[in-house]
Amino acid sequence: MRSKITIAALAAVIIFFVLLFVSFERIGNEDAGKKADSQKLRVGFVLLSDTADNGWNETHYKGIKAACDSLDVQMVLTDEIPEERAPLEKAVNDMLAQGLKVIVLTSYSYPIIIKDIINAHPDVMFFGINWEMEAPNYKAYFARIYQARYLAGVLAGAMTKTNHVGYVAAMKNIQVYRGLNAFILGVKNTNPKAKVYVRWTNSWNEGNAEIENANKLIDSSGVDVIAFHQDRSYIIETAEKRGVFCIGNHVENNKFSSKMLSSIALDWGIIYKDFLQDYIQKKDNENMDYWLGLEKDAVGLAFYSSEVPDSVKALVNGAIEKIKGGYNIFSGKIVDSEGKVRSEDGESISDEVLRSEMEWLITGAIEP
Repeated sequence: MRSKITIAALAAVIIFFVLLFVSFERIGNEDAGKKADSQKLRVGFVLLSDTADNGWNETHYKGIKAACDSLDVQMVLTDEIPEERAPLEKAVNDMLAQGLKVIVLTSYSYPIIIKDIINAHPDVMFFGINWEMEAPNYKAYFARIYQARYLAGVLAGAMTKTNHVGYVAAMKNIQVYRGLNAFILGVKNTNPKAKVYVRWTNSWNEGNAEIENANKLIDSSGVDVIAFHQDRSYIIETAEKRGVFCIGNHVENNKFSSKMLSSIALDWGIIYKDFLQDYIQKKDNENMDYWLGLEKDAVGLAFYSSEVPDSVKALVNGAIEKIKGGYNIFSGKIVDSEGKVRSEDGESISDEVLRSEMEWLITGAIEP
């Protein structure tokens, strides 16, 4: 009997120590995991709208996540922050209070709005999609979306039957002018007879204004293809209801109908990985240029509708290869709407001008 008790007691002791070892190992692994997480680079991202807007902010979020996962970076993201001082200041100050040393501002006006905060924190690196802001601890990044808008213009010029193409633009700033001018060049280079009618909403996301302007372009200007530069899908839905073609903006696949001929596409994952990797590797010099385009497949058209014939696809694909081969969309004789010559034959407009000085509309646009 004593022998059985002794064996049972011994077994109990062994089980106790095994459980104790497993427990310590689990705690050790958890501590190691927490330590590893604490050692990860933490990067703050501020977004204008929600991460499922079927447009600009959703593609941003997917690109951010892909880049952070690839580089083992911890993402700290705040969304639905309008381009207004109070909410933006609070969002950025919350990130600073958490000790973040890298903050990415993903909407055009953000850096200018909080210029004083950026200057007051020289130990924090800020990135933003605006070259108008300058500071030692700030770097601009963006995609050459204007190249994709040129392709959209080629597509629109080839697909219009009325030779009336519409464009609903957001704010009158350099980014919007650059894309709109590229679109007009694409339309005109493909179809010199086409007219481009432009209406402005003065907002990235104002559904009523977008719907109203799209309807006015259809009713008053007789457009049968509409492109736009806003965050959401109001104009896509309006075009479908009215039975006209449209070209989307940052829509990854055709969730609508064949009336959406294609969409501007942008792979933010490529862009975010590019500059975050340089930051991690401590590469830092004034000549770094984070403006990626077709040469790295960072921009393009997302798809073709079944309505687009092979001949038109070939036309657009030919334009893609030409740009990849070094063609500058903004080259040759270019005149603005006031009659001022911006580029002569044999010349081209520099990146510096495209980034910082293109606050004008090219000739050929009609603003009804």
